[in-house]
Amino acid sequence: MVIINLSNNKINQIDEGPFVGLLRLVVLDLSRNGLTRIKSNVFKDLVFLQILDLSNNSISSIEENAFLPLYNLHTLNLAENRLHTIGSRLFNGLYVLSKLTINNNLLMTIDDQAFKNCSALKELDLSSNAIQQVPAALNELSFLKTLDLGENQISVFHNNSFKNMELLTGLRLVDNFIGNLTQGMFSNLPNLQVLNLSKNKIYNIERGTFTQNSQIQAIRLDANYLTDVNGVFESLSSLQWINLSKNNLIWFDYAMVPANLKWLDLHDNYVQELGDYYNLKDRLNINTIDASHNHITEISERSIPNSVEVLFLNNNFLSNIRPNTFLKKRNLVRVDLYANELTRLDVNALRLGVVPINRSLPEFYIGGNPFECDCSMDWLPAVNNMTQLRQNPKVMDLDNVLCKTTDSRGSEVVPILSAGPSQFLCKYDTHCFTVCKCCEYDACDCEMTCPSNCTCYHDQTWHTNIVDCSYQLNNQVPPKLPMDATHVYLDGNNFNQLQGHIFIGRKNMVHLYLNNSKIESLQNHTFNRLSSLQVLHLEDNMLTELKGYEFEQLYQLRQLHLHNNRLSYVNNMTFAPLRNLEVLKLHGNLLSNFNVWQLSVNPYLVQLSVGKNPWSCRCKFLQPFRNWVYENGPKISDMTDVTCVPDESDPGQRREIDFNETTCSDFYTGGWALRNMMTSSYVPLLTFLLVVFVVALVLFAVRDNIKVWLYTKYGIRVFSCKNSGNKHFYEDREKLYDGYVLYSPKDEEFVLQSVVAELEHGNPSYQLCLHYRDLPITSMYHAGSSPVVIEAAEASRRVIVVLSRNFIQTEWSRYEFRSALHEALKGKVYKLVLIEENSIAAQADADPEIRPYLKTASKVRWGEKRFWERLRYLMPSNNHHNNNHHHHKVCNYRNNINNYTIDTRTPVVPAHRRQPPPSPQDKAPHHRPHGHHHHHHQHHQQQQHSPGSLPRPQHRHEDSNYSTATTATPSPKLGGGCEDRPASTEHIYSAIDTPPPSVHQSPSRMMPPAHQFERTNSRRSAKHHQHQNAVQAYLV
Repeated sequence: MVIINLSNNKINQIDEGPFVGLLRLVVLDLSRNGLTRIKSNVFKDLVFLQILDLSNNSISSIEENAFLPLYNLHTLNLAENRLHTIGSRLFNGLYVLSKLTINNNLLMTIDDQAFKNCSALKELDLSSNAIQQVPAALNELSFLKTLDLGENQISVFHNNSFKNMELLTGLRLVDNFIGNLTQGMFSNLPNLQVLNLSKNKIYNIERGTFTQNSQIQAIRLDANYLTDVNGVFESLSSLQWINLSKNNLIWFDYAMVPANLKWLDLHDNYVQELGDYYNLKDRLNINTIDASHNHITEISERSIPNSVEVLFLNNNFLSNIRPNTFLKKRNLVRVDLYANELTRLDVNALRLGVVPINRSLPEFYIGGNPFECDCSMDWLPAVNNMTQLRQNPKVMDLDNVLCKTTDSRGSEVVPILSAGPSQFLCKYDTHCFTVCKCCEYDACDCEMTCPSNCTCYHDQTWHTNIVDCSYQLNNQVPPKLPMDATHVYLDGNNFNQLQGHIFIGRKNMVHLYLNNSKIESLQNHTFNRLSSLQVLHLEDNMLTELKGYEFEQLYQLRQLHLHNNRLSYVNNMTFAPLRNLEVLKLHGNLLSNFNVWQLSVNPYLVQLSVGKNPWSCRCKFLQPFRNWVYENGPKISDMTDVTCVPDESDPGQRREIDFNETTCSDFYTGGWALRNMMTSSYVPLLTFLLVVFVVALVLFAVRDNIKVWLYTKYGIRVFSCKNSGNKHFYEDREKLYDGYVLYSPKDEEFVLQSVVAELEHGNPSYQLCLHYRDLPITSMYHAGSSPVVIEAAEASRRVIVVLSRNFIQTEWSRYEFRSALHEALKGKVYKLVLIEENSIAAQADADPEIRPYLKTASKVRWGEKRFWERLRYLMPSNNHHNNNHHHHKVCNYRNNINNYTIDTRTPVVPAHRRQPPPSPQDKAPHHRPHGHHHHHHQHHQQQQHSPGSLPRPQHRHEDSNYSTATTATPSPKLGGGCEDRPASTEHIYSAIDTPPPSVHQSPSRMMPPAHQFERTNSRRSAKHHQHQNAVQAYLV
């Protein structure tokens, strides 16, 4: 077996067994496993092994002499392990080892004798470790050719650090902490060819540092802190590749590099100029220069060596490229000039020498510059088509080049390929053509002088001559408009009246803007001799009439804008001379009887606007007008705005014209008054109905607040028809209780001290049945408590549920309770009143059995505004019968409910919950103060309430003593008890009620803050417990 590959497995331990007897094995790959330790006898039989790969394991320990039997091994890979040190005997026996890789370990120390038996080593990789200085053990490696010490923590090395390494050709020291370089550091490396010192802390390099390295060809010094390299490299005649990028260089001259240099990288520095002080451009052999991301502002012929092939100058501050910069660069292949500050390019800025036909044109990139559409730039859109002379490059990103228009009407950025010749403009103040003979005189037609306070532009050929005198508030047209002006802007002035012959002689004028200049009239021959005029803007003025002579000689006019004036009269012959007219805008005037059908003499008319005029509704005019507009519908741009006025004295009343009708009826005139009268009579009615609707909508939105306010203020119930208007009303009046209160035993203190105290002792007061106070104790624990809940709900006019987190977690979690409550509320949801805890809404809504009640039942949230008024409003009307008669029924009902608990075992609860029947000793007066004191003490031991939750009752302890109905003694009769109570021998549980408390015992209204249910004061709590103990007794 010659080759064994066990890589990419999960081997974590290996001993001598697997490789015993494999004498002919040449290659062994154990990489990418989980090995942590190499024992000394693992490779004892692998005497002919030549390549051993142990990389990408977790080896932290290799026993001494582990590689001793491998005297034929020439390649050992220990990369990506966890070795911390290299001892003196680790590599014993590796006499022919030529390549050793130990990168990406945790090496900190290497014994000085570690490589004494590896003298033949030629390649050593110690990168990505924690080595802090050049190991002295390297001095034993006299045959070493490449050494990698990158990504370590080396901060300094000395002149003898690389002693005895005369054959070393490649040294990598990247990403260390090396500081300044001085003479002698590399003097022991005469054959060094490649040196990588990037990503260090080098600020300065002493002159002569590389004098002894005459064979060096490539140096990397990028990502350091160099500010000047003058005199460092010029003597290195073999140097061909140098990287000085990402430093702090602020100046550069080609005299700093040797003439044989081929590749120069200066990108990402602060260089402002590519200098050539000694005019070396013809003697340099550089073919690639990267000077991007610097601060270069200008380049010329001397900035670039003639030998250059690839030049990167992108992302600088270039604002000027001098003419003929690239004329003698005959080897150019690519030039990047994008993302600079170029605004203009002279036609000769990119000019080249004649490119041979057998070579491709150089590729230039110029996008991302803020070019202006200057008159000197009109050649650029066609640069890629100027290939006949082969003296212009091919602009590769021409479709991405943008330029900004320069005229005063508002600049815009447009793609340079879509910009027309007339958009490449230059500003001028005065200009005289070379053929002009009269420039010395004032009256000279061939001299171009821009009027004062105006701005003038021209293109490269002067075929476009723009004069902009807009918004100057002039009262007169400037007298010296250039005779060759093609576009004249006079809008936004105060001309009032335009005199005749005022534009005479401007034979080249194509566009004239007189809009928004308060012009009231046009004189005869105002536009005389404007034979080339194509577009005339007179909109937004005060013209009232056109008499027919205004546009007589404008034979080439194509667009006439007369909209938004005050035209009420237009002569039928006004537009007849305009045989080339294509666009006519007449909308927004006061025209009523203009014969638009006269425009049929304008054969090229394609767009007409006549809307927003008070056209007459009289049939004599309307019939031909409607027919012509209908026939020329495609030409009318504002058909929907064309209306007529039935009464010319009231132009505000307008009527839409039906262009589909073929005859004219009186409806357009006389019938209009009737329609107006009908409309005027509907408006008040619609307004009244709208007001009623809004008021009803507001009342509906606040109906609940209104109902509560009326009930609280006047005792009036409005819109309360949930139970008062159906068959249940009279039945509810006979119920024993006003409300049956369901709650969690954990919330009993809150229920008794707040809700019950307010409802039973307030005004009006209500008779309540509490689930844990008034029902037998069996109803709390016995599985058969469902009839009790149903009977109690049936005997009550309202079912009040204190919906708290405790209620959901205790009572509602029991199936029997839920079933009983569902049964009790079946068809009677109107009886349900929910008192919600503030923070329970989301939890309650998530319960599918509670959710229907949240939507249909009456709700009130604890702590909300007017809580007690809302709760009383949801309670039934307080119209009980005689109190004695009612109390008599209550007692009988409790007896009936207690019948469900016969023969059941009932736990005895503590005194603060229910008192057992008093013994004769308990009736003694001297015991009562003691009992009172006991309850008062208990009240003070109550725990504080947590915010946002119901108050907790006192802790209850269950008694282990039980009593049945057959063994119980009857309860004694107290004053105010039931007269017709069954005898005690009937073994019926009973409850003894006390009369309602007197006015002096009535507690005041309690309203804790909304964010928590606060406990009442201790005095009131004690009174409540004393009263409860005194008036309640259960026969157990």
